[in-house]
Amino acid sequence: MTETDATTVLQAAEIDAGPLNPAYIRHVTDAIFTPGPVSDFVKSAFADGDRQIYSLDELLGALRGFFAQNLADNMRCADMGALDSEILVQARRLDEFERHVNIDVYRYRPDTKPNPDAVFWPKPTHAEIPRSLFDTLPFVNPVPLLDKQTPIGSAGSCFASEIAYYLQNQGFNYVVTEQHPRDGEIPESPARWGILFNTPSFTQLAEKAFGLRKMPHLAEYHQAGFWQDPFRENIPFASVEELDADRKPHIDACRAALEKCRVLIVTLGLNECWEFLADGTFASRNPKSKEHIALFRHRTLTVAENLSYLQRFLDVLRIHNPELTLIVSVSPVPFMATGLADEKHVVVANAHSKAVLRVVADEFIAANENVHYFPSYEMVMHCLENPWEADQRHIRRNAVNRIMSLFEQMFVVESA
Repeated sequence: MTETDATTVLQAAEIDAGPLNPAYIRHVTDAIFTPGPVSDFVKSAFADGDRQIYSLDELLGALRGFFAQNLADNMRCADMGALDSEILVQARRLDEFERHVNIDVYRYRPDTKPNPDAVFWPKPTHAEIPRSLFDTLPFVNPVPLLDKQTPIGSAGSCFASEIAYYLQNQGFNYVVTEQHPRDGEIPESPARWGILFNTPSFTQLAEKAFGLRKMPHLAEYHQAGFWQDPFRENIPFASVEELDADRKPHIDACRAALEKCRVLIVTLGLNECWEFLADGTFASRNPKSKEHIALFRHRTLTVAENLSYLQRFLDVLRIHNPELTLIVSVSPVPFMATGLADEKHVVVANAHSKAVLRVVADEFIAANENVHYFPSYEMVMHCLENPWEADQRHIRRNAVNRIMSLFEQMFVVESA
């Protein structure tokens, strides 16, 4: 049995003040150094020799001293080959190892964090620091992005509409380049682009606005008594002729809005969607008739596909509006229905959809500058005691206000 096959004590009992065992020292040296003459010599000096070391700090200090002062003398007689370059490589690995250890030691230390409450899940029964989840605002650092004069817009699922209403009611400079009395007193988006449930719809919005995509001219009759474009869900028209007459002005309004916004909030809604077979365009929602269904196919988008669509959306916007900042959220509003019910319950399908989109949001933000996450989804799912309307799908007004108070604390700077 070798030394590393023996049980290695990671944390000794308080009464045990003995030295580190050789197996532990070997594990540490294996973690730091690549196999080779330096690693072998270090093991022979510190794990197999007579010197006793009592802590990791002492071991790392000894290794630093070993490289800094004594390496040449101790290895003068060793057959090292290209020793100089090997010493430099392994010295850098020691430095990198120490840097990571010093970071990792403090990962669970609340007193080292910008928000000490961000480390541990709130526990109201905790004996010393009881905290309620329902008093929690789940963010670490504020990111001052805007004030009430900053041109701001929103796009996405029906929760994006709630954001639009709040911003306008609270006097923010919400960009509106197209509106109609038929939509209600307050516009739900800057340019009547409707509810965008899936990430391809974001791509299509940017591409049509800037002349990179010609959208299919389709129309459907909504059971609520109006005509609509299936790529502009919930935007009502009295007739197909009125819808067709609006297509060009709408594209102009989309372009104007996306050029004017300095901050755009997008809410990701679903990863199930319907693709138009003729050209790969995606409907905002689901088909409404058998004739409609025949021209589309149901799709469930992967993390990679969603990420690709969002990246294309941002890339197009940044060409025409380089100063744009994006705030990304995941809509807490669950599926109304799933197209996968032969194999998945709607509750399970919804959980999968939100998980996919939450991962997409993180990867998208990590890959791009001036893109930030707004945890509206986490607020509803965890930090609000009773967020749901009676339908158990939509968010109560006071819950929306609480969520948007988080938004203001995270992103809004008070005006001078």
